[in-house]
Amino acid sequence: MKRNPILRMSMLLGLLLLFPLMLLGGGYWMILHMPGASYRGDPPALDEGARALRDRLHDHVLQLAGEIGERHYWHPDELHAAADYIEHAFREAGHEPLRQAVPTGNREFHNVEVRLPGERQGAEVLVVGAHYDTVRGSPGADDNASGVAVLLELARLLQDVTLDRSLHLVAFVNEEMPFFGTDAMGSLRYARQAREEGVEITGMISLEMLGYYTDAPGSQYHPPLLGHFYPDRGDFVAFIGNLSSRSLVRQVIGAFRESARVPSEGLAAPELIGDIRRSDHWAFWEMGYPAMMITDTANFRNPHYHGPEDTPERLDYDTMARVTEGLASALEAMARR
Repeated sequence: MKRNPILRMSMLLGLLLLFPLMLLGGGYWMILHMPGASYRGDPPALDEGARALRDRLHDHVLQLAGEIGERHYWHPDELHAAADYIEHAFREAGHEPLRQAVPTGNREFHNVEVRLPGERQGAEVLVVGAHYDTVRGSPGADDNASGVAVLLELARLLQDVTLDRSLHLVAFVNEEMPFFGTDAMGSLRYARQAREEGVEITGMISLEMLGYYTDAPGSQYHPPLLGHFYPDRGDFVAFIGNLSSRSLVRQVIGAFRESARVPSEGLAAPELIGDIRRSDHWAFWEMGYPAMMITDTANFRNPHYHGPEDTPERLDYDTMARVTEGLASALEAMARR
């Protein structure tokens, strides 16, 4: 997950003016209200299948953030190794991956994709993606080996599911600065090509940091003003989009809450809240597609964000397994409607 502090002050000033007006004008229902109810209470112990899922998630994160480590333009061998690992994991899950070249300076990297075709409404596509690069100086366990691990296991869990709509699972390269928003950003290249080819993307979901959870009081922070409406414990997963993607956010979190045993919170907000733009879903907004991210909220919770201590042993793999199971059920439901 990239972070651009340059725009934050102007966005904050605009937010301080706009947000109270929206809430007073009935904006609460547009911005904060979500269908279903967040899970509460202690979840049951993982069953045998969920324990195996947890162990596979752990293995993916260990490989990406432990064995490979930092992976970015300045460590090109590691970035290529991560793409190779992702491709191999997709194959092991029963898929035939595709690669999309992403020229970057004097080098070339790749998005790695698998496609699960729909049968009755196959032209309609739901895209789920996660970036596999890191910032310099960080092994990137939470940011974003965790999101990639969930992506890989979604491919496994959904491999034999019959779908009406098509589902594309994509590992994106070059989300982090300085490539965010440039032609070398993997998700922007993907979204732009989809728009040029007339692909009917009905929604895009970015899996952005899904491994860090804590129920300690005061462990969760929020952008200005939002702390009045959301918990102060970092034990939930957040579903976040802009106002144009409100319907998608509500659909995804509603489907997730039908089966997931993980607390969840939702937000569909004006883009003046700059923090809601900080992942690959932004690229799809730029191309006119509805898009959102699912996240553990990054630096608003994880003290090791973008640092050398963002390492595999700091993640909560039991919760990651529950999130993955909930997302698999939600995606299956959405692709069957």
